[in-house]
Amino acid sequence: MGLWSTLKNTVMAVAAVLNIHSENLCFKNEGIGCFSNDPPFTNAAGKLPKSPAEVGVSFLLHTRQNRDKYQLLTKDVVDIRRSNFNGTKGTKFIIHGYRDDGRETWVVNMKNALLEKEDVNVISVDWEKGADTKDYNQAAANTRVVGALIAQLITSLLMSAGAQFSDMHLIGHSLGAHIAGYAGKRVKGIGRITGLDPAGLAFGGKSPEVRLDPTDAKFVDVIHTDGHPIRTLGLGSSTPMGHADFYPNGGKNQPGCKAPGKHLFKLITGKFKTFRKGIGCDHARARDYFIESINSTCRFKAFPCGSTEDFEMGRCPCNGKCARMGYASSEGKPRGSYYLTTKDVSPFCKE
Repeated sequence: MGLWSTLKNTVMAVAAVLNIHSENLCFKNEGIGCFSNDPPFTNAAGKLPKSPAEVGVSFLLHTRQNRDKYQLLTKDVVDIRRSNFNGTKGTKFIIHGYRDDGRETWVVNMKNALLEKEDVNVISVDWEKGADTKDYNQAAANTRVVGALIAQLITSLLMSAGAQFSDMHLIGHSLGAHIAGYAGKRVKGIGRITGLDPAGLAFGGKSPEVRLDPTDAKFVDVIHTDGHPIRTLGLGSSTPMGHADFYPNGGKNQPGCKAPGKHLFKLITGKFKTFRKGIGCDHARARDYFIESINSTCRFKAFPCGSTEDFEMGRCPCNGKCARMGYASSEGKPRGSYYLTTKDVSPFCKE
């Protein structure tokens, strides 16, 4: 019952008017400054982030020179210059979410697809220690430190290797999407952030200061796949958070994924990883769509539209303003909300 109790208490904490005592926590020796739980940073039930050592962030660098064996990257000038990192090339950060790690199969698949597509630097951000906790609010608070450390590394890459902020593309899933946002808030001029079903609990509907928003990069695109309210076991958010927000299949029930209720028992009994493969199917599908889009010739054609109802009723013609969901979504600088349908099995793209 431990995990169910944790989730129930988290929902209650977020929904209630909380009596949170103002606190500040500083990590000056680590060079990332101070953190407060003053409003609007009451979103994680007033939790403050753990220290960088406790969160345990590692940066795993892959390039075409070392596709399969990562190099551990740090902010240290010597480490950067000894690595295969090339500041003249683009850089892709892959950032996982709650109860995940930087060596998950989907992270490896995305890394491989990116290196097949382009000769770039790919940095997998592993914050497993900070993400692997039953206290979701603590994990949500820890995202602030992870974002600060990414921003710190990006600044070092500029100073030590001649990298450009505009060549940086941060790709984050769930809590990882908000981590990307925190990094972008600290380093102005990031080229692109892609949010893959940004976490809803503690973030959806909250102030832009505490979540991913369009000011965090020159272009922010978001794929919403599990926008149900947390009371119905939705893990993502339907809140628009980007310059372009994509809502495949209405942004909620993805074809091929089972209804959340069928997996409630797995949550109650604490079998989280099995549960994640069930209800988490909708939440994870954003990752699947994005990975497929990297090297697919199918366009993931998305229609500008104001609502799921209008889209399903055929009220949203292209009129030359359709966009591409996924890797190529920055083409044409789309703005607004976009809708499309997908298949229920891979390959998911219809057109």
